[in-house]
Amino acid sequence: MSYGPHGRANSDAEPNLVPLLDLVLQLVMFFMMCANFVMEENDQTIKLPHSQQAKPLAETGPDVVHLGITAAGHVSVVGRPQPLVTDDELYVFLKHDVYDRALQYARQRHEGDEVKTLVIIRADLNADFAQVYRVVQNCQRAGLRKLQLRAERVLGG
Repeated sequence: MSYGPHGRANSDAEPNLVPLLDLVLQLVMFFMMCANFVMEENDQTIKLPHSQQAKPLAETGPDVVHLGITAAGHVSVVGRPQPLVTDDELYVFLKHDVYDRALQYARQRHEGDEVKTLVIIRADLNADFAQVYRVVQNCQRAGLRKLQLRAERVLGG
């Protein structure tokens, strides 16, 4: 509380709440955007297999690609409206859209020819293992070596 020249309380001094409200609204929008991106990465139509050994893994950096394998064997990619159906479509996407761009980015950062892109594969519980193996083979053929398979953790025994 501020005091006037004669020691009396100045009653019309109020804090300015506009910057505080602006900050709160920006935080709300930030968390809404983050939640939206997380929901896109975790396609809820794909039911993951259960495992007691599954652990949450940290995803670091922007060099992460999420591939989802549906029960029918189609590969869905975050940000692409159409799934990848054939091996040729999958290979072209992995080679040109993922590997070549990551290689170009690594060279711009003067890191040499090392591609650090992590491919996270989320296969449906009912997907055939041959479909998962097909995706892994195409990743390796395109030059991507860092792969992770995801499962849903089952609590209890």
